[in-house]
Amino acid sequence: MAEELDLTNAHLHSLENVDVHQGLTVSWHSLKGVATISAISCCSPVSAAQAVDLTANRLKEVDPRLLALKGLRSLNFRQNLLTDVSAWDSCSCKGTLEDLEFRDNQLTQIPPLNGFVALRRLEFSYNEIRSLEPVASLSCAPLRELYVAANKITAIAGLSSLTALTVLELGSNRIRQVEGLEAQGALVELWLGRNRLERVQGLGHLTNLVRLSLQSNRLDSMLGLEGCTSLEELYLSHNGILKLKGLDTLTRLKVLDVSSNRLTAVDNLGSLSRLEDLWLNDNQIPTLDGLDTALASQRESLTTVYLHGNPAAGDPRYKEKLLALLPRLAQLDDKVLPSKT
Repeated sequence: MAEELDLTNAHLHSLENVDVHQGLTVSWHSLKGVATISAISCCSPVSAAQAVDLTANRLKEVDPRLLALKGLRSLNFRQNLLTDVSAWDSCSCKGTLEDLEFRDNQLTQIPPLNGFVALRRLEFSYNEIRSLEPVASLSCAPLRELYVAANKITAIAGLSSLTALTVLELGSNRIRQVEGLEAQGALVELWLGRNRLERVQGLGHLTNLVRLSLQSNRLDSMLGLEGCTSLEELYLSHNGILKLKGLDTLTRLKVLDVSSNRLTAVDNLGSLSRLEDLWLNDNQIPTLDGLDTALASQRESLTTVYLHGNPAAGDPRYKEKLLALLPRLAQLDDKVLPSKT
């Protein structure tokens, strides 16, 4: 049985020279120097393949012969020129397909997905899609990862039946409000950077969330995350946040990135005794005075601190003071410090 049909970087405009019916068991990487794919001697049917990878070609449509493949578990159309993949609704592998990727094409719509009962990972990032609604048709699928970054999505919708989701990537869209995540209590990672969010809301019930990205939005406050008590990584850079507030319950935080905001003080971090990485660069923190008190709880945990781009970093004893304050510091700004052992 052919485990994988790999045609990555083959620069194919179509699959017409691939004898799908007779089968192909070699990967594109072993075809270098061969004049045409059709000249290859094949011995195993493509219909037996479990994975087909067509990354980085120039395909403009789905070859009808691919729709007839049975038992397929993974299909990758990444970096092609597809504009319409609605034909995939009639494929023969709905009962087995677990991983489907259409990243970096020219799609304006997510195709119908009725009947894909085994799908666990779905990728539509870097297209021109405006609506998430079609994913609602996956109500019977155990979908765990959904990636629709860098599209034109304006609202989070169609996810109510996807209760098994653990990863949701919607960065670089046009979302103005966090809503429609009421059924996503299993989420572990949520990526909403580079949207148009003005406040944190609709996230308090996500008690299993470990990683959250809200960078490059329009936030002036971080309040609203108090219920996300499992958070270990929180990314809030490039907003307009004025104060460090609402962090008391986030005692598991290991990474806090609030760089490129409008902070004028370091405070309210007392409960974050597990913090390892603290990014405060490019704010308006005036001085290092009081930092020993502000970071007392992190004296033995912090290994990485970024403070450059603040007036405080102009202190002539900047490095010396930080090293004295934080004995485990291994990186200060972009400089890796010499090992103390």
